[in-house]
Amino acid sequence: MQKLWSKLNISSILKYGTASILLVVPLYPKFPIFNIPGTYVAIRAEDFLVSVLSIFWFVYFLKSNKREFFKDKLNIAIFLFIWVGLLSILSAFFITKTAPVPIGLLHWARRIEYILPMFITIAAVKTGTSPRFLIICLFISAFLAFIYGFGQMHFSWPVISTQNEEYAKGIALRWIPGARLPSTFSGHYDLAAFLLMVLPISTTFFFTLRKKLSRFLLFFLLVVPSFWLLLQTEARVSFIAYLLAVSLSLVVIHKKVFILPFIVLSFVGMFTLSDLGERYIRTFNIYGEKMQLLNNHNLFNPSTVYASENAVAVTEDRSTSIRLNVEWPRALRAFAKNPLLGTGYSSISLATDNDYLRLLGETGLLGIMAFFLVMTRIVFKLKVHLVASRDFLDLNTAIIGGFAGSMFGILLNATFIDVFEASKVAIIFWTLAGLALSQVKSEVKI
Repeated sequence: MQKLWSKLNISSILKYGTASILLVVPLYPKFPIFNIPGTYVAIRAEDFLVSVLSIFWFVYFLKSNKREFFKDKLNIAIFLFIWVGLLSILSAFFITKTAPVPIGLLHWARRIEYILPMFITIAAVKTGTSPRFLIICLFISAFLAFIYGFGQMHFSWPVISTQNEEYAKGIALRWIPGARLPSTFSGHYDLAAFLLMVLPISTTFFFTLRKKLSRFLLFFLLVVPSFWLLLQTEARVSFIAYLLAVSLSLVVIHKKVFILPFIVLSFVGMFTLSDLGERYIRTFNIYGEKMQLLNNHNLFNPSTVYASENAVAVTEDRSTSIRLNVEWPRALRAFAKNPLLGTGYSSISLATDNDYLRLLGETGLLGIMAFFLVMTRIVFKLKVHLVASRDFLDLNTAIIGGFAGSMFGILLNATFIDVFEASKVAIIFWTLAGLALSQVKSEVKI
């Protein structure tokens, strides 16, 4: 066995394995390989890919400096988050009786699976993988996602969705006019979250290029197609998060002068290239009608508690209503049952559409505190590097600055979408986190 491992080129395996994560996970549709009884979450190709690469990373880990690994405060925070999740499962089974252990462990294991690419990517860069090579793989995925989305819209290429139990069986659908575009993702929200990570990094990468032709090609082959694809998702929260994410990245790399032109062009594109602007207008009109109804309604007049023939029907914003009336209250009720550890993974269904409320409901105060400890450790590492290299924009700083914007955008998006439970989004997020963290200068004390 020892001779077998010695013949393996771990550095090449980690390099092309990380590249395959950045290419396969975003682009390969979510066809189920086999289903898990008791849930419509299926085992898919990405699960096998990450699992196999994790084995090779573990071999690398056994030969590396383990003391340095366990001294890293970020790694300690991640282990704490994982152990709190396990405690919440045990609590759910033995105390609150709210989640079965097998399904709870499956959800717990998937969260570990999503984080492992961060360690794989860090190891790949440490063993010689070029960060530029990995960034190019990410950009290729975004471009091919645009091509496939364009094909769905104009050539009836199939849509593979996991929006409900029936679709999750791998049924091929067709895009219809007026629908939101999912491209190779399981839904338009997931696609929007992916692009939310790509666009800040492509923006900062743009400023590292010296040749005008390279900038021209990057802008028109990646930035513009990715922006168009984001607009076709018509994801309102994601668009706002995108504006703030790219703006933050521009601030971080000291290109604040471009923020206003960027925002103006984004709004022009929104109103000319998609129906997203109309969705915002409809949303404002809905809540404007509600506010007007409240202003015209005398709350202190007893006669107004009864329905009248002159009552005006106000249109509901369906997605917001589901969150406010069903999903978020369900998460808060779960939190109330066990404020310390929640009611366990899988106990509040597959969707909450707010990752923070989901954390509160499933893992309680300990879970959400451990999660934010992980995020804080990442931010601190990135900040230390950016402060140390504030006057010089190189590829390393561009990657870190771009990811800083991407991370900010994803955390904003998590207020309305379960992004850290969406496998395609979560795996890419942690992969990019590993890429950014691998660029932190070793001489900087963390």
